Amino acid sequence: MVVRRGAQARRVRGGLPGMIAASALLSAAVLFTLPTGAVAQEKKVKDQKEYDLFTAATKEQDATKKAQYLDQWKKEYSDSDYKLERQTMIATNYFQGLRNGEEAWKASEELLTLDPKSFPAQFFITSLVISMNTQDPGRLDTGEKVARSLRENIPTVFDPAKKPATVSEDQWKNERLTYESLATKTIGWIQMQRKEFAKSEETFTEFLKANQNSGWVSYWLSTSMLQQKIKEKQIPALYHLARAAYYEGADALPPDVKKQLQAYLQKTYVSYHGGNDGLKDVIAMALKEPFPTTEFKIESKEEVIARQMEELRQNDPQKYLWLGLKKGLSDGATGLTYFENTLKGSALPKLKGKVVAATPEARPKEATIAILGEDAEIKLVFDTAHPAKIEPGTELEFEGGVAKEFVADPFLLTLEQEREKITGLPDPPKRAPARKAPVRRKKK
Repeated sequence: MVVRRGAQARRVRGGLPGMIAASALLSAAVLFTLPTGAVAQEKKVKDQKEYDLFTAATKEQDATKKAQYLDQWKKEYSDSDYKLERQTMIATNYFQGLRNGEEAWKASEELLTLDPKSFPAQFFITSLVISMNTQDPGRLDTGEKVARSLRENIPTVFDPAKKPATVSEDQWKNERLTYESLATKTIGWIQMQRKEFAKSEETFTEFLKANQNSGWVSYWLSTSMLQQKIKEKQIPALYHLARAAYYEGADALPPDVKKQLQAYLQKTYVSYHGGNDGLKDVIAMALKEPFPTTEFKIESKEEVIARQMEELRQNDPQKYLWLGLKKGLSDGATGLTYFENTLKGSALPKLKGKVVAATPEARPKEATIAILGEDAEIKLVFDTAHPAKIEPGTELEFEGGVAKEFVADPFLLTLEQEREKITGLPDPPKRAPARKAPVRRKKK
């Protein structure tokens, strides 16, 4: 099951909502501010008109009007001393103000031609790769190149010596982790789009070891593992799928997507395990830790059956014996042959089960027996009628019944059974004592 994040994002206004919020610090501490004072002397406006356009563009709060001022400034003063700063403003306005992903991408690419290490441009393109659900091979190549460059640039941008006085050390470290996580996540997502699932698994694992808070990355990690179709990775993949389907923290999947994954998780779990027992425990573990422990295991249906059979062999040998016989009879391809060549005419060992029905009611000659569940599996045909009614639910133990007939659907094995070799039959009703005839006295 594949759910693309891009399907949840706006394609036209492609700014990534979560990263727009995160870029507040970027705008204050990292994005350029037009130089003033001594630094301003290094660059000059051409004339008063350029200064007026610069002032209008920087002061304008309406993103649409700001874009108009910036466009006019660029057309009329293409060789401005401030073209780098201006292009940063253009890219920022498209990304944060207008939230126009397509134009933000183009503006950021142009900004990178002016400054290949432009942190804002690297940030915008890296953010847009996923939010725009980029599929074009060329843009995927650009996105990976930029995301890797962003990651290399982060130590310089977030040098502790450059920390603004108004920002705490913890805030500075958390902001650095935000951008490192974004770069790593984007690289993994691109690898997944290229179907490089082993690489994307490694990258998403790296992400979650540094930053546990992402339902999307847990889901993508699960997808990357499942897509490799390696048996040993199927169980850990279900663990990550469980985390993604129920995770409620930062970068969680939308409710409708989680609902789909929850249904898919249950279906997949039951198909593998044979039932939904233990699924709640898996979900609880996954929500507590982003990775399963080395001891984590989900039993397959075959493993569950093998364990139950071993427990049955030790605790209830009769039922264990019957399971083996029934398995041989239930094989659609060889069941009848097994009966004819192996069981027919043979006396069965001691078995125990509960009566489903006995006929006729007053003096029953036959009784159907359930051993494993509630449905009849064996029909006992008594050599002599039992003189008492046999109620449904009565537990009987019988031995030496000779196999005579077998019907596969519905399953029923018929045994000819000596009544004396059955224990648990109800006692026959006691007869009332004979009434003595009255003594007649002779007449004198």
